[in-house]
Amino acid sequence: MRRFLFLILIIVMGLELSGKSYYNTVGNGFGGLYPYPGMRMQGRYKAIDGDYLVEENASMATALTIDTMRVTSTAYRYQLRLANQHNKQGKTMSVKNPMTGGKTTITSTQWGLVFNFDENGDYCAVVLSCDNSAPYDDITDRRMMQVTVIQERGGEIKELAETRLDKGVSLEDDMNTLCVDVDEQHVTVSIGKNELQQVLEVPVKRTAGMVKVGYLVGPGASVAVERAVLTIENEKQVAAATPWTPAALDEYFAQSTDPIEGYWRYLDRDMQDDWLRLGGRYTLAVVHSDDGYDLIYIDGAQVKKTMWAPGMLKGHMTPTLFTGNYDLSWIDATMEPIDKDTYATIENGVILTLYFPTYKSQVRFAKTINPDD
Repeated sequence: MRRFLFLILIIVMGLELSGKSYYNTVGNGFGGLYPYPGMRMQGRYKAIDGDYLVEENASMATALTIDTMRVTSTAYRYQLRLANQHNKQGKTMSVKNPMTGGKTTITSTQWGLVFNFDENGDYCAVVLSCDNSAPYDDITDRRMMQVTVIQERGGEIKELAETRLDKGVSLEDDMNTLCVDVDEQHVTVSIGKNELQQVLEVPVKRTAGMVKVGYLVGPGASVAVERAVLTIENEKQVAAATPWTPAALDEYFAQSTDPIEGYWRYLDRDMQDDWLRLGGRYTLAVVHSDDGYDLIYIDGAQVKKTMWAPGMLKGHMTPTLFTGNYDLSWIDATMEPIDKDTYATIENGVILTLYFPTYKSQVRFAKTINPDD
């Protein structure tokens, strides 16, 4: 199965992180942020209006729009150029309360950026809101933006850090650029109307494996996104990404009649540790492709564990003239290819052996029905 990634290199304001950048703008229909044109659901409406992706939220619940692209890199940058069209000074918004049927008035709507959204639906976010210190006093009144980093785990929201700004950002309904630089232990938040300024650095442990990013639309808000840019540090992880997820594999294998396809779990090894070391007791999914079989990582990484997420490419087998014998290309624990004189065999449809003769090593896997057993 072939993978497709829409890729473009672009220059963005203040960008220092090297890597490849993926973008969403009107030029590509806002890609993974806008999968359903004219989407309406639970008081939300999303549409492309001119150069902007606009999402309105008339419900009481905060809405999250998550990009379909998966991020496996341990370090990444996500940057949004966006505005809250319902953020004018003195403007109030009414949203319907589904419990009472009545309406609730909101004087300060929220919007922001979502990061580290994991497979459990837990996430972190940078939430923006503006208010006035003395809205009825023209002399002492100051309008400010509150920037808050939150973490949602198991339905509970915790505020991790906050700051207030009155300069360098639009305090009304104009565009701001909001940016997070994420690594395994921290997030750095920057924001600005014309120039990015770093405003917060917060300890946040990144979930191992795959995460996603997106934006947040609070009750009563109307968010216009001009562009979204995701910059990934580790290009090897990008290259190893595939469309496969555990759920998609389960569904696919349930219909497959190919005896080679399915899950294969680590059985044993015969290795020269001075030459080649075991990266983990892997569970793999073997999936037919145009010229052979892809080996898809499912679980078991021990070396560089945070670099690997279910669904990433671990290797490829190409059939030879000999039944049950395949040329092998393998991606090791550090994302480096091993393909010199490597090959694989399948015995009796139940034992898969990967041979690395240059390193005097081999690893065996056994066919299994349930990868979790």
